[in-house]
Amino acid sequence: MEPVEKIQARVEALHVLGLDQTATASDIRNAWRDIAFHAHPDHTGGDCNQFARAKSAYDYLRKNGLAGKGAGPAQPRRPKLRKRIIELDEKDISACLKLLDPSRALSFGETSAEDCPQSARNSDHVPEAIGCYGRDLTYFVATPVCEGENRVALPTSVLAGFRTVETEILSFQAKNGGAGEVVVPDTIRERKFPGARSVRIRFEADQATREQFWQAC
Repeated sequence: MEPVEKIQARVEALHVLGLDQTATASDIRNAWRDIAFHAHPDHTGGDCNQFARAKSAYDYLRKNGLAGKGAGPAQPRRPKLRKRIIELDEKDISACLKLLDPSRALSFGETSAEDCPQSARNSDHVPEAIGCYGRDLTYFVATPVCEGENRVALPTSVLAGFRTVETEILSFQAKNGGAGEVVVPDTIRERKFPGARSVRIRFEADQATREQFWQAC
């Protein structure tokens, strides 16, 4: 059911109970009890049409978290965030490798990367998978961070639904090598990662790293 259809169904269910969208969860329960009593077939000579419609409406609102105990206007139950890991296919990885060109790098420090040093070319990284938790992205890179200049090619349109995956090269300086995590600055995230709330890159990420992603809240 599309979001618009869900809204219409909620409005119609409230209308059946004689309520509007400002109704609280308590209002919904009270309206159902009142209709259930007065419209019960025992009180209507066997006519169960109104009772059935009211019960169907109440059941719909209850299943969608609108009739639970609590004060304030009834609100739909928030869906749980779904975690998923997207394994990059050969096409995406090839696109990342092809893009690893010093003249197209984007520095975390917002400086020009046209004269990227040779050391950076020896510290290029490509992710193998992307972890998605709502609008939070985590890129899993198997290679370790190298001391000094590092560059990583990242598919950036994961949450945008583009047919063609957009890829950007980001570069950063590391004081030490090995495993680690880099957080993409908000200034770059907002411009280069449509829809993302946060972007992290985990280096030397093995199976245990992915399991930690699944277990984290």
